[in-house]
Amino acid sequence: PRQRALPLPPVLQYVFDADTERRRLGHPSRISFPGRRPSDPEHQFSGALELPGQRARSCATATFQLQDNVRDKLRPIAVTLAYGIQGAEDTRQRRGAALPPLSPVL
Repeated sequence: PRQRALPLPPVLQYVFDADTERRRLGHPSRISFPGRRPSDPEHQFSGALELPGQRARSCATATFQLQDNVRDKLRPIAVTLAYGIQGAEDTRQRRGAALPPLSPVL
């Protein structure tokens, strides 16, 4: 008998982005993420997190630091989070093809 391959656990991709409104106005970000990937800009931190199963918790930690030359110390520093499931892109199905396995949904 042939064994069925177990489905891989879903992977959550995430991006922390700091001071987006301030940067939109042409001002520099007031913080940076020292542990960011080399491909990430100073004001972003991205990563991936494997989700082990339902009701199981997984955590990611992102540390940021305040820039030395910050003058605007009164306005809050907003950090946004964008996330999505890796590989959950739109997969078109050909006519007459078998249904692909269902993808997880956020």
